[in-house]
Amino acid sequence: MAFAALRSTLRRPTATPDAPIAASAAMSGAPAVAFGSAADQYAPVFADPVASSGTDGQAFNCPSCGRTLTRGARRCEDCGQRLILDVPMRRAAILSGGGALGGILVTVLLVNLFAPPTARTAPVADPSTTGQGTGLAPVALDIPSGAMAAIRGTTAINGRLAGEAAPLAKALDGKSFNTNEVIKVLRRMAIDTRAGAGMLKAMAVWPEAAGQQAALQAFYEDLARRIDSGLGASVNSTSAYKRAAKNIIATLKDIPGLDADARGLAAMGGLELPAVTIPAALR
Repeated sequence: MAFAALRSTLRRPTATPDAPIAASAAMSGAPAVAFGSAADQYAPVFADPVASSGTDGQAFNCPSCGRTLTRGARRCEDCGQRLILDVPMRRAAILSGGGALGGILVTVLLVNLFAPPTARTAPVADPSTTGQGTGLAPVALDIPSGAMAAIRGTTAINGRLAGEAAPLAKALDGKSFNTNEVIKVLRRMAIDTRAGAGMLKAMAVWPEAAGQQAALQAFYEDLARRIDSGLGASVNSTSAYKRAAKNIIATLKDIPGLDADARGLAAMGGLELPAVTIPAALR
């Protein structure tokens, strides 16, 4: 009996060490998985692409709290920061305002640099008060420099011509008429008269000076004719030179009115004319 029990025990099947492993594999029903990096194994676990150690060009950090957001997000889910083009709304407003201000400044600078010069404002003489120096009203005028130079030059010449009235009047009032002195005066006046007439052409480019140009031209022509008439007489003809001196003084009496008109035109361009002294013989 004892021998039979021992043989029964030896014939009983024993469990192998591989059985639990096979059973475990059978229960899982899943194939073996190769081990890789932690990021690859647990990628589905991380919702944040930066935290999963990946590189995502479509993600960025919130400027306020640092949370990773998708580009184009309008608001951070953690801190509530509002965003415009991935920039905080307040900063975007400051940047846009600064850009607008810079654009305005650049525009103003370019306009000042390249805009054509504007006509300056100057007073214009009222035709009804010509010669009185009154009735000036502000209007935009573009005054040619040549015309203003002609006005200045003719004013200076007229001042010298007016000064010659004194020696002519003295010769006429003297006990004996000095023909030679009168001839010297007429020759000086002839030179100044031709010089003044030569300046009138420059006034033609300024329409406002047309009246003054015509008045001066008539004055110089009349004065030149009277001077030539006197110088053409014989040196021994005292009466001819007396008559010429009287006529010349009469013509020179137009100078005060011409001078007033010239100063009215000069005021339009802010031009200061030389002072002219009117002798007693022309008042």
